[in-house]
Amino acid sequence: MFLKPKKAIVKRNRLIQGDLIGQGSLDLRGNVEGSIEVDTLVIGRKASLTGNVIAETVRILGHVKGTIHARRVIVEKGAHVEGELSYEQLSVAPHADVAAKLTPRPLLKLWQERQPIEEVLQGLTLAA
Repeated sequence: MFLKPKKAIVKRNRLIQGDLIGQGSLDLRGNVEGSIEVDTLVIGRKASLTGNVIAETVRILGHVKGTIHARRVIVEKGAHVEGELSYEQLSVAPHADVAAKLTPRPLLKLWQERQPIEEVLQGLTLAA
């Protein structure tokens, strides 16, 4: 039996002002004003991010304003993206709103050493 890796969650109606840098997956359902560096990031339908992202995979269902550097970017129906996307693979669904500079980058090099994102979130004081 295999265990699923833990996923950190920023809950709805939460606002984090500051950078989130860590290892693992982050499910953003609230709001972040700052940069995020994780392995996998999912930005939920009601979530928003104002800042930059560095990740292996980014799946966007909500609102993003900033720069994204990722190996794989998935923009889902109803998502709104403003800024710049730097990627190896890009998928944009019909009815997604993308107002961004698109820059394909093969073999994007990402960071290595970070602490688990769950530990990073536990050390934060929430703004709202």
